[in-house]
Amino acid sequence: MLVLERKEILRREGRIRLRERAESAHSAEAGDRAQEHFLREFPPRVGGTAALYCARAGELPTGRIRDAYLAVGARLYYPRVTGRGTLAFYPHRDGDGWETGPYGIPEPPSPAGVEPHLSGWDIIVVPGLAFDRRGNRLGHGFGYYDRFLGGLPGSVPRIGLAWASQRIPEVPVDAWDVPVHALVTEEGVIRVAEASGSAEP
Repeated sequence: MLVLERKEILRREGRIRLRERAESAHSAEAGDRAQEHFLREFPPRVGGTAALYCARAGELPTGRIRDAYLAVGARLYYPRVTGRGTLAFYPHRDGDGWETGPYGIPEPPSPAGVEPHLSGWDIIVVPGLAFDRRGNRLGHGFGYYDRFLGGLPGSVPRIGLAWASQRIPEVPVDAWDVPVHALVTEEGVIRVAEASGSAEP
């Protein structure tokens, strides 16, 4: 079976898992645990620069991470679709408001004169439909994050955030797929030795 076909099967299964998670009464508590694990392992720093995202329905929430990072004066940037297959990350602080992107995901506004952040990242937090023990990540199939991550130095920590049920034995990969350095779930933090670069924030 071709990699593309295997990925599509896994994406269908992953979307089913997220729908089930969105209806689960235990998601809020598990989501809090996962974010606590994240904050212990990757604590915010004053002036630090982090890429985060707004969670879709069913995805592990990111609100507590956001609050903790902003509280210490870290700089948070969120993705905005700026073209076919292209993401740009714009600053977002409390009270900035959100716009709805082409996939129904809240995006930061891009006010006139504000340029997206391009370099100097301290940590990148990425979503996904599935992850494996080697850090391979299955996205939604549009390639936005792989294009963004592929343009960064390998030493920038790439951290996946997902439910434990999103871990699978193997994610099929193409040459352009970029793995994460660590995966955080409600069960804890899994470091990935094989991913290129360091996972230290």
